[in-house]
Amino acid sequence: MKPISVLNPTSLSNIKLISFDADGVMVEKGTEILEKDRVLTVKTKKISQSLLKKLNKLKKYFHINISSGRSLLYLKEMFDPLLWEKASLQGENGVFTLIDGQVIQYSKLTFEELERLRKIRGEIEKVAENSKNIRGFEPKQFLISIHCFNEEPTIIEIVKKLDVRGEFYIKWNSEAYDIFPKRFSKGGGLKQLAQYLGIDVFQILVVGNDPNDQEAVEGSGLSVTTSPDTLTADYYTEGKLELGGEELVNHLLDIF
Repeated sequence: MKPISVLNPTSLSNIKLISFDADGVMVEKGTEILEKDRVLTVKTKKISQSLLKKLNKLKKYFHINISSGRSLLYLKEMFDPLLWEKASLQGENGVFTLIDGQVIQYSKLTFEELERLRKIRGEIEKVAENSKNIRGFEPKQFLISIHCFNEEPTIIEIVKKLDVRGEFYIKWNSEAYDIFPKRFSKGGGLKQLAQYLGIDVFQILVVGNDPNDQEAVEGSGLSVTTSPDTLTADYYTEGKLELGGEELVNHLLDIF
């Protein structure tokens, strides 16, 4: 891996789109969720106005995409001033893309997948009723995100029991478990976005920080990690700012 300080206009000459992960890259990580007596309270971070202004300047050179496990509704609340020209949002790890005033769905879930998701969630809800560790479900269309104070082995056991063919993934991201069919990924969502924009996937620069960005990183032309200890990429940010995404944006605006 190389530091982003060596990135120059020549090495970026083929790049048409930059896809940033959201949490921990463009906004401070951390979501407060409390679900009690059928009342759900969710508090999350928003992107700073100064970084939004920088991203809008960067759109002069690239299409800007934000890819996240969050729902499109939350992403739009967080990044709305970035829309609509030369910008897109991808929610639930690539399932949905918000672009040009429309929502595009990457692929249709089967009835079997939907029913299995319902059963998995139902079993977790039973455990959550008597658990002090489970905080609540983050609102999403299809992806199950269950927030916990600490890792919860019971949730892993539920998924293994109901997914005998191993077609679903379960990932812990330090504050929540994400559960969804393995055939969906941020990488697949980016391929669909590239096709929509009429570009090649190798004209995409991916910026991430977690293992759930790995497929997108491997399927792109260039990649940057803001967390070299957890995600391998072509380049890495150097810790000059708390948010690695902003560090990269500053460098790109400087060299262009």
